[in-house]
Amino acid sequence: MIGSSGIHANGLTLARKVADGLPDGYATKLEDSRLYGEALLTPTNIYVDLVRSLLEQNLDIHYMVNITGHGWRKLMRATQPFSYVIEQVSEPTAEFKFIQKQAGISDQEMYGTFNMGAGFAVMLPVGDADQVLQTAKKLNLQAWTAGKV
Repeated sequence: MIGSSGIHANGLTLARKVADGLPDGYATKLEDSRLYGEALLTPTNIYVDLVRSLLEQNLDIHYMVNITGHGWRKLMRATQPFSYVIEQVSEPTAEFKFIQKQAGISDQEMYGTFNMGAGFAVMLPVGDADQVLQTAKKLNLQAWTAGKV
């Protein structure tokens, strides 16, 4: 799993609705001292350099996907009869925690709607996982082994 830089392009309708209900709107301070509006405007990570590098390494990649609309449900779009075991999720950043609290949304709905700190997924044999982690690190991207298929 490759970390996100924030909300990216999913869930902005709800994020705007939350802002509309706040006394200070987008100027509301988050727990990490950023303003809500600033957090929502954080540029989206672009993963093209990571994808190119991984493809050049001839890894046995089975599936790659942006975690955008439909959140973590994007992981299950590969149309195969697999079971997905997620063992490690990212710590949601302040804007996700804030939206969840303000909107009163369950963890299940949040992970089904937002990226919650995971912007891109790469599915490949466990033996190739370290190469993905090392490549992401070289590109200043946070990465972790999230689970197994």
